[in-house]
Amino acid sequence: VEHRGVLFAAWYNCPEREIVDASLIRGRRSRDGGITWSDVETIAEDVERKIFYVPNVFLSHKRTLWTFVLRMTGHDLPTQVEAFALDEATNRWEPKGFIAELFLPNCTPMRMSDGNLVMAGRMADRRGEKPLRPAVAISQGDQLLRPWKTVPLSAPGQTYGCPETTLLVDRRTLTAFFRSRRKVVLMSTSTDRGRTWTAPAETNFPVVYAKMFAGTLSTGQHYLLSNTPGRAHSRGLLTIAVTRPGEAVFSRMWKLRDGYAADLKAGPEWSYPSAIEHKGKLFVVYTSEKHHCALSVIPIESIGAE
Repeated sequence: VEHRGVLFAAWYNCPEREIVDASLIRGRRSRDGGITWSDVETIAEDVERKIFYVPNVFLSHKRTLWTFVLRMTGHDLPTQVEAFALDEATNRWEPKGFIAELFLPNCTPMRMSDGNLVMAGRMADRRGEKPLRPAVAISQGDQLLRPWKTVPLSAPGQTYGCPETTLLVDRRTLTAFFRSRRKVVLMSTSTDRGRTWTAPAETNFPVVYAKMFAGTLSTGQHYLLSNTPGRAHSRGLLTIAVTRPGEAVFSRMWKLRDGYAADLKAGPEWSYPSAIEHKGKLFVVYTSEKHHCALSVIPIESIGAE
């Protein structure tokens, strides 16, 4: 996220393996457009190691930087989303309360035409169960600490493996893309600001079983970051697809990462992207092998769809 000229990146950190023993949120900051980064800081942590914090999403809102973090009691067993705010006087992240139940956030909240914010993710139906239904959470306007309403995108009993969800917001229409094992992007749409959704449907967009990230550029182009099939490592090819300005069909795709990168001594996996536009560039962060957090900076003018 960019907040008051500073870039913030974050990840969840475990001692050895994913969500085992401990899981906390750590991050770094850049004041020079992503060229250099600060020392690692801790954003959310349970020193008693009874709560796993994973994952987090940022939101820069009315001069305050927020992060929303899911608390887990075990691997993929969600309880509550906790809100933290950066106190810029003390430079500390302060817990502010809980905003949603059984919801795992995947992407930064986005403003809808009715003034509410919508956040893409996935949900469980009850405690002790995994979040296997794609979902969104909707705020009560700018009252970020009031309970957010969780809305599933699939019917009761219609579950998917790790249905991590991402959103495009275009006037009154919301388009949700989410992960499944079907090797193509699954999609749902809403025309009533997230209150109801069409049944999940298959698209003809090929994708690897991994998290995606969608957004809209200042040019009016929509984009989708994903892993494209066709390499020896299933998550070895990270791509960005774009539409023409104002259109809905993805018409061009570029390769961001492909296989082992000798200069970074990382790879061949590149996955779980997140992105923001800042000063004419798209900043894309992603993981490699679940051991590294990497950044690509893309000039917006270089990804036209013509």
